[in-house]
Amino acid sequence: MRRAVFLVLAMILVVGTMQAADMRFGAKAGLTLGNINKDVDDFGFPSGIDKKMRMGMTAGAVMHMPLSDNTVFMGEGAYIQKGVTFDDDGDEMTMKFDYIQFDALVKYLFSPNFGFYAGPGMGFVMTAEEVWEGGSLDLKDEVSSTEFSLNFGGQFMATENIFVDARYNMGMNDIPKEDEGFELRSRTISFTVGYLF
Repeated sequence: MRRAVFLVLAMILVVGTMQAADMRFGAKAGLTLGNINKDVDDFGFPSGIDKKMRMGMTAGAVMHMPLSDNTVFMGEGAYIQKGVTFDDDGDEMTMKFDYIQFDALVKYLFSPNFGFYAGPGMGFVMTAEEVWEGGSLDLKDEVSSTEFSLNFGGQFMATENIFVDARYNMGMNDIPKEDEGFELRSRTISFTVGYLF
């Protein structure tokens, strides 16, 4: 997976030197809904505990570079909040995993204003903790410092400069540092609005 990510990034740099004049840069921000790939039963929690999405935020910089008439490369770097919340009759415990993430995406345009995209991502953990009312536990030493992921989404250009984006980010490696065969991975939905200069 790591080799694939670095190969894609290397190819992008080569193409980028040929297409530099057409690049557009901008910024984006929005809402994230974090989740994980495991159900409550997988943790052995007592009945009555519910799993809920962790609501967070994301913000960062974007770059759009046309590759052809109907394809666009999108390079992004952003701060993104992932995780999950467990609710025991109103008593909540949230697992917070926050990353600096870099995504390399290719968008196919079905019309001048709308397209679907996909591509790999790589995140570096900034914060990892369990938080509950009245306390918290630092988990940063227990989780992998790097997360590899896949992104799938759609983007709508509302105007020449303003875009609206909906994305599904799927973690491909385990969140815990130790390999215990549990395969605990992130699943995050994001909704953002951005501006291209």
